[in-house]
Amino acid sequence: MRSWILVLLVFAGCGGPAADQSADDTSPVREVVGSIESKRLDESSGLARSHRDPGLFWSMNDDGPAEIFALGPNGEKRGRVEVNDAKNTDWEDLASFELDGTPYLLIAAIGDNEKRRKNRRIYVIKEPKPDRKKVSLAWVIEFTYPDGPRDAESVAVDTENERILVLSKRDLPPVLYELPLRPESRDVIEAKRLGPVETLRKPSASDVSNASLTRDWYWQPTAMDISPDNRFAIILTYASVYFFERHGQEDWYATLSRPPLAVSLGRLRNAEAIAITADGTATLLTTEGRHSPIVKVDLQSVLPPRTADVNELSIMSFNVQNLFDNHDDPGKDDKAYLPIAAKQSDTHKAACATIEVESWRNECLYLDWSDETIDLKLSVLADAIVQVDDGRGADIIAFQEVENIGILEQLRQRLDGLGYLPAILIERDDARGIDVAFLSRLPVVGEPALRQASFDRFPDRAGDTRAVLEATFELPDGSLLTGFAVHFPAPFHPTEMREVAYEHLAMLRNALPDDRHAFAAGDFNTTSTEDVDQKMLDRFVRPVWDIAHESGCDGCLGTYYYARDDNWSFLDMILFSAGSGAETTWRIRADSAWVGNRTEAQVSLEGTPQRFVAHENLGVSDHWPLVVTIESN
Repeated sequence: MRSWILVLLVFAGCGGPAADQSADDTSPVREVVGSIESKRLDESSGLARSHRDPGLFWSMNDDGPAEIFALGPNGEKRGRVEVNDAKNTDWEDLASFELDGTPYLLIAAIGDNEKRRKNRRIYVIKEPKPDRKKVSLAWVIEFTYPDGPRDAESVAVDTENERILVLSKRDLPPVLYELPLRPESRDVIEAKRLGPVETLRKPSASDVSNASLTRDWYWQPTAMDISPDNRFAIILTYASVYFFERHGQEDWYATLSRPPLAVSLGRLRNAEAIAITADGTATLLTTEGRHSPIVKVDLQSVLPPRTADVNELSIMSFNVQNLFDNHDDPGKDDKAYLPIAAKQSDTHKAACATIEVESWRNECLYLDWSDETIDLKLSVLADAIVQVDDGRGADIIAFQEVENIGILEQLRQRLDGLGYLPAILIERDDARGIDVAFLSRLPVVGEPALRQASFDRFPDRAGDTRAVLEATFELPDGSLLTGFAVHFPAPFHPTEMREVAYEHLAMLRNALPDDRHAFAAGDFNTTSTEDVDQKMLDRFVRPVWDIAHESGCDGCLGTYYYARDDNWSFLDMILFSAGSGAETTWRIRADSAWVGNRTEAQVSLEGTPQRFVAHENLGVSDHWPLVVTIESN
């Protein structure tokens, strides 16, 4: 199975200041192909590909006359065009795009070293021919930032959504903002703050404090671009080029939040401008300074191949047994999951005293859910996850018993480098304060949603139930796969409640388009005893779904062990339903299901799932995860 992971490539020289930028500074993917010929273009601060001529590029100085320069791919002079009614004050980046068949250039006057300018400005012009003398403005965008003045040097145009992306320079980490590409009025508008981009290389405290002396700000972004096919984005810093592969039609902020590929610029210094070539196979970049070198980076040697030929992927279901942070969240029953120092008040002890089950009461009183305990919990969970696919982890993971998005993001950080996108979790007010969630390498299509079954017949028990989390993923062949992460009512609740849950899940499946592939994964809480007595799978599952652990898993006892009854059950299941009439058929691969219990910490001395016991530094979860592979024909 081919991995879909973006591996971080950092070539030598990424860290320190450049000694020089000689033409022999090359790497297998990076070479100097020329230099800027025009003497007037002596502070190139932006670069953009032409939409008129595939071999043409545009650049400009960051100060001085309001003019743009046409360049050949090796820096040759092709023309100079004045921009009417514009003032060149900190022109820091240049972008090109096409709207309604017309090519445009966008000039970003967004520099503000001292963060003193309340308003910043973007000029848009129709792309001129290189032999034109002057060009007029098409429109102007004047804007402010929601959090005060910012210095920025990086813009890109998202033509699919008609918006402009702006990345700040001096914030740590840099912050991404967006603007409409065609505002409805000429009024000053406020940029929308999308969030910090935490995936670029971070400086040390000493690097920051010594930067004015060393004149090395290697971490600061200076330019940005989006590929012609919208497949990837690039960010240029003073020291490196970062490549971010986009998954499907996902938002660009999600793309920039994923670990990138990075190529060092070696001895090149003061890189300020970058553009992706018209065919998307390379980037050209240059620096400030007269006769600056033109450096070409071969993307075909750097970017991973398209994944359209990948014909299988893995799915894991994992009940992680009370994955809580150690903060007291209002409205959640998380009083057992606090540091011991936070449990000494009479109020807390009185609340614990109301718990009838002795083991739960003792956890409430004496469990020290410290930072160290959380660190251990996350570590053993990560170990259990990476036992799948030779250390890569499953492509999609459905989780149960997760308190909130924050703690799940901490787990995702433990899996850094494996290509998982931001976690999917929607908070709900169930009594226990635990939720279902997804981690996935596949891009999400549309907005995930919670689908709550109606337990009106059980009003005193409905608070102890979880809604189904529905999310749709784009498969490598372009077809769609809707996933349902489930956590059915526990076995001590009446069987009728699980019957309601099964019926609700079948209704959700039937509501999907006929050609939609679907899976359901999670803790169904159907014991083997209940299944035999009530024919639960025969009545509610087999008419709709294929059951993963019935496709292989020979000799598997189950995912959960009831010591009281000396009984094994597949409480955790993965169900799959292929779309009818779909161009590509996906199915459970024969003999691919297995119980993920291959790490030592997961198995007790008795051979059963070893629940996590914090004070003994023992175990992982009282459930073993289930794993299966689906494949296309």
